[in-house]
Order: sequence, then structure tokens, then C-alpha cells
Amino acid sequence: MKTNYNMNHFIEIFRATDEWGNVHVMSDIDNYYLTFGAGGQQSGMQISKPDRLLFQYTQAMMLSLLFTPKAQSAILLGLGAGSIAKSLLLSSETIKITGVELRQQVKEIAYQWFDLPRSERLQIKIGDAFAFIKDTEQRCDLLFVDLYLDSGLQNSLASKKFIRHCYNVLNTNGTLVLNLWDEGKGYLPFNLDYLEQTFTSQSLLVVTDEGNIIVIIGKDFQADPHPRRLQSEAKKLAEKLDIPLQRLLNQLQVRN
Repeated sequence: MKTNYNMNHFIEIFRATDEWGNVHVMSDIDNYYLTFGAGGQQSGMQISKPDRLLFQYTQAMMLSLLFTPKAQSAILLGLGAGSIAKSLLLSSETIKITGVELRQQVKEIAYQWFDLPRSERLQIKIGDAFAFIKDTEQRCDLLFVDLYLDSGLQNSLASKKFIRHCYNVLNTNGTLVLNLWDEGKGYLPFNLDYLEQTFTSQSLLVVTDEGNIIVIIGKDFQADPHPRRLQSEAKKLAEKLDIPLQRLLNQLQVRN
């Protein structure tokens, strides 16, 4: 979820309604934005470059690929407009992706308005992400968690049970990527200590210009964030995805 903006400056170009409320597609001429209400933008797309990640927090989440370079599978908890899914498809010709999205309307909007490709390598499941991660027998190399209500972080995301489920769904040396937000309170409503105890490694953090905090943690291994060692691969991936990945790599810090 992106930090709050005054949506009065945007034009609504599409609206859908389901049992959870309204889903809006807004535009400022250059970009499309997905929003669930007045609280902020959940996803965005530059109309002239639909495959390029628009928000810095989504760009930072791609740093995880540097620590799992041979990833063949990914699970996305929270589809949004599909920007992460699109970038993962571009990053690798073989990776297979499962996206879990609560709302059918969001899935349809991602295809209709945000150029989400219909690919044999991308499967979208409609359902509750917390139930999915608890019950699935599926395993993955990369797990992306971007679960927000319009009002902020979902309480279930911060639970110890959810953290354990995330650990269990990852393959050996898999990587978890979390999009967190302090909700303007100055602290994270998330148990990073328990996360690190469960994964037996330290987490890596990037604080983005939008106020989001991206957490990357390896399963049973300590990801080395040293910019000099990773700059070559970061440059290659940055060119493929057209994002400033090298600069974001320099912002990546080991949590103390």
C-alpha cells in the first residue's frame, strides 16, 4: 500500500462494487491508480510504460531476486493491480507465479486496466490469503506479502501463526518479502524479533520515499546485502526491469 494522497486531484475512470465496498481506478493523465477508498493508492501504472514498476516500494521488493537468483516459483499474497506479477514474469522466462487475491473485482480490473498478462506461468486464485497460506501444500522460492486494508495493516499479518506459515511455505533457502507501513505511528505493528527467530537470520530493510518499509529475509540463511558484491547483478536486473535497483540496493540495511 502506498502512503496517503489527496485523491481529489485524480479523475475516476472506473468503479466496481462488491461485498467489501468500492474498487476505483483513478487517473492523473499519465498514470492509472487502483484504490479501495480515500485512504491511498494500492497500486499504480505508468500508462506509457505499463510494465515498469511505478512506486518505489514495489521496486524495492525486486531486490529479493538478488538473493534468490535461481527462483523458479513465487507466491504473491495480495495481487493489487498485478505490478509485482508483471515484473516477476519479465525477470525470468521460467518462473511460475501464484497470486492470491481476495476480490474477484480486483483481478478483473488488473487484467482490464493494468495490462496484467494472461500467461500460463501466472495463476490467480480468489480467496483469503491467510486461509491459503495456512492450508496450502504448495511451496515456493519467493513469497511476497502485500496485504493491506484501506485503513492499514491487517492484524492477522502480524501474528506469530502467520509468520510460521510463511516460513513453512518457502523452499529451502527461499526468501520472504514483506511490505510494511508504520501507519504514521512511528513504529512497526509487526513482530520483527519473532520473524528473525523463526527464520534464523537477520532481516534486511529498505525505507522508501513513500514511507513503506520493505523487509527481506532468507529462510535459514543470512542474505548478504553488501552493495559492492551485488552491484553487477543489480545492474543487469535494473536494465531488464527499467528501475533504479542499484540505488535501492545501497539503501538496504541489516536490521540491528
